[in-house]
Amino acid sequence: MIIGSNSAEVTAGFVNARSKDSLLALFGTMNAEAAAAYDPEGKIEFPRMLTLVNTDKVWAEPARFTARAFVKNGAPAYLYLFSYVPAALRERLRFGAPHASEIAYVFNTLADRNGVAVTPADREIARMMNAYWINFAKTGNPNGNGLPNWPVFDANKQEVFECREDGSAGNTADMRKSRLDVIEKLATGRKQ
Repeated sequence: MIIGSNSAEVTAGFVNARSKDSLLALFGTMNAEAAAAYDPEGKIEFPRMLTLVNTDKVWAEPARFTARAFVKNGAPAYLYLFSYVPAALRERLRFGAPHASEIAYVFNTLADRNGVAVTPADREIARMMNAYWINFAKTGNPNGNGLPNWPVFDANKQEVFECREDGSAGNTADMRKSRLDVIEKLATGRKQ
């Protein structure tokens, strides 16, 4: 299985709040832990924090949970984080890659739209992402010649394969871990 999420799926809609305090209150007795995970320095702007909570709750943590379940049952799972935003859209999409933005890259169907031209960097990301998905469809493994290695998800390593904002890709420490752990605890009522 290939499963993952984008870095800024949606700004609101699943979890709604009007301020940081009201957002943290949704975590109940875990509000201090959520504050430490989402806003450790107390400086994150509220719209970004709301975007991260929505992204983590609805997409990122469920993807990690599913990858863990597959691997635990002996089936390989490849977990990804798509963070790439075309340079022309970075100011407008300043929190990261929105919901479904990876699809045109996966299927290599990029096109100039709404006054935004496809760049060579965009095409390279599309070539790479498309190659991973084609390899996976053919062999059950996304890896192939000329591609950064995408290892099977290992829950003990706390890593994720990221297609980064700068266009590079590779397995890296999952910087979302503390956030995803809070969401998991909230969802399961289980202490880690």
